[in-house]
Amino acid sequence: MKPRRNLDEDRTLNVLLGWKADPPPYPTSLVEQANIALATPLRDLSREQVRLLISQGFGLEYVVPKAISILIENPLIGVTFYDGDLLMSCLKIPQQFWMENQHLWMEFDAILRSLDQTVSDIGKHRPQFESAWEAWNSQDARSKKA
Repeated sequence: MKPRRNLDEDRTLNVLLGWKADPPPYPTSLVEQANIALATPLRDLSREQVRLLISQGFGLEYVVPKAISILIENPLIGVTFYDGDLLMSCLKIPQQFWMENQHLWMEFDAILRSLDQTVSDIGKHRPQFESAWEAWNSQDARSKKA
């Protein structure tokens, strides 16, 4: 299901998904954080909440576009646990979602391709960097002989 283009960002996922905002039956920290995120207007969701909602599979059609906007700026951003955790959460989204939202798949794929290119470029220039180590070791060996 695709969200409307003129989506009111003041609405919460609870409202958009038609879910009741009942108190959680098992109030663990994760459940409490998820309920807070579900009750937060879309425009006010933090990066951490976006990652949490994606990892729990809640409202993907609404939060994945937000994640893509964040990842365009910094694909390896760490929002909760480690660098790249938002990217990893998106990579774990079920295939069915991507099949139903090909436009989002294409945007996310562009981010991955850009990241792949960056890694490839790093690999091409790494030998130049590593040659400094070899030169340093060679110089160090010569100075020890002297």
